[in-house]
Amino acid sequence: MNDDDLIAFADEEVAHRCVPGASWVVLVVDDEPSVHEVTALVLAELVLDGRGVDFLHASSAGQAQALLGQRDDVAVVLLDVVMETETAGLDLVARIRHESLSPSTRIVIRTGQAGAFSEHEVLRQFDVNEYCHKTDMTDRVLNRICLLALRNYRDILTARSLP
Repeated sequence: MNDDDLIAFADEEVAHRCVPGASWVVLVVDDEPSVHEVTALVLAELVLDGRGVDFLHASSAGQAQALLGQRDDVAVVLLDVVMETETAGLDLVARIRHESLSPSTRIVIRTGQAGAFSEHEVLRQFDVNEYCHKTDMTDRVLNRICLLALRNYRDILTARSLP
């Protein structure tokens, strides 16, 4: 059984209780345009609970913060660390979590260079849901990580709506 088989049998009723809308929203934050293009191509067929994925794009942490301030439906942020500064992505994580920009949003660090912090330090010090090196990110890995992050987001929203 492959991952696609698991997705096809998801409980669609849960999605309708969680977030209205046709698609899950994934924000791609990276200063490399090719990363945005490849991500959209790789995740184009991802479906959870009968809902596909729509993408928002930001090329800096500042742009991402502005988008998150305008929207409350971002399920997953795929976030680079080194952009405008060596810690721009991690600084954004802190703002998302501590300023309640989007507390339910799942954050996946995807980095080409670790910057000032090691993987262990990032996972220990920052409230992120995954940490990946871009060189290790195959299509299958990206699909698995995003599927799991979307399920976590859905489950958080479902739990919040229970009496």
